[in-house]
Amino acid sequence: MEWDAIVIAPLQRGLSALTSLGLPVGPGYSVLADYVRQEFIVHVPAGTAHRCTVQGTRSLTAGSWLLMPTGQRGSISAAWLSTLHPTRPRFVDPGELSDALRQVDQTSIA
Repeated sequence: MEWDAIVIAPLQRGLSALTSLGLPVGPGYSVLADYVRQEFIVHVPAGTAHRCTVQGTRSLTAGSWLLMPTGQRGSISAAWLSTLHPTRPRFVDPGELSDALRQVDQTSIA
């Protein structure tokens, strides 16, 4: 399966954006937490990560490396918050994620 990823810093900002989108952190969406780097990582459809242009994010595309947690949950360093469904993958739309991050950023400024 092919995908891109968007890395969001800090971790809480990414969680807030997902909440803003009304997306559950549950089975189906591939979402990781990197507790060491305090980053939130969301998988998006292959070839679309460039659509997330918000400051404080970076795109991982073909040729990038991402250390994935092992096992069902992961470890104290990095963990799956939600794992990709094996037969029906669901990806977050990077454009909608950008909008949600802007909304989160505006709310935190006010």
